Amino acid sequence: MRSRRCPLAGQVNHATPGMPDSPGKTESTPLVMIASAVAGLRKRCRQALSNGYSIQESADRGDLERGILGHRPAAVLLDITLPGLGGASGIAAIQKLRAAARIIVLTEAPDEREGIAILKAGARGYCHRDIDTVLLEKATHVVLKGEIWVGRKLIPHLLEELTVLTEQRRKDAPGRTDERLERVTPRERQIVDLLSVGASNKEIAKRLNVTERTVKAHLTAIFRKLGLSGRLQLALFALEHGRSAREPEAIGPKFN
Repeated sequence: MRSRRCPLAGQVNHATPGMPDSPGKTESTPLVMIASAVAGLRKRCRQALSNGYSIQESADRGDLERGILGHRPAAVLLDITLPGLGGASGIAAIQKLRAAARIIVLTEAPDEREGIAILKAGARGYCHRDIDTVLLEKATHVVLKGEIWVGRKLIPHLLEELTVLTEQRRKDAPGRTDERLERVTPRERQIVDLLSVGASNKEIAKRLNVTERTVKAHLTAIFRKLGLSGRLQLALFALEHGRSAREPEAIGPKFN
């Protein structure tokens, strides 16, 4: 994934304090804080989001903390190299300042281990600093809906971490079911189980001896029936309510 950049530290992007920053905006427009010492990155983020959000910028951790406490943003685009942040532990501290704020962490070199640590710290998104502006706007929209935004390569590692927690929950609360599972067909359930271990559409098609187009059609039906919007949300649902992420191996030959 790729991203973009935003304006001046600690300054709300309004023409006049308390006034909309562009025509058509109101006080109900979600406020997004962009935190980075890199002026070009802040500018890029601002350009990506300025049409749908109010923007405030910070150039260091102190600015960010004051902005969060003073302006109560809906979301924070947070550069992992922000001066004074201190990595995942700093993200956890920032999250505690305003639990309702959705944090998306921007990094120059996405890494699975770092990504897991950041998500565990409370972030709801993790992506490359050079993410495409359209995708950055989409990522912001997704996390504000309460969902998670990560790159596809991170999903299997995230699911592996979550599997351990989910299996422990099942031991603590056995027999938990979700009536939505009754809406999917046996074939759709197989696809859900395979997706929950990070299989791609191509791998699922090979495993089930169907075309990728058929897999996509099934996924569309599954998303609709379960009221979910993406692969990660479906995989998390499967882990929480369905089989163990290791069980799909019983469906057929292992995929490569």
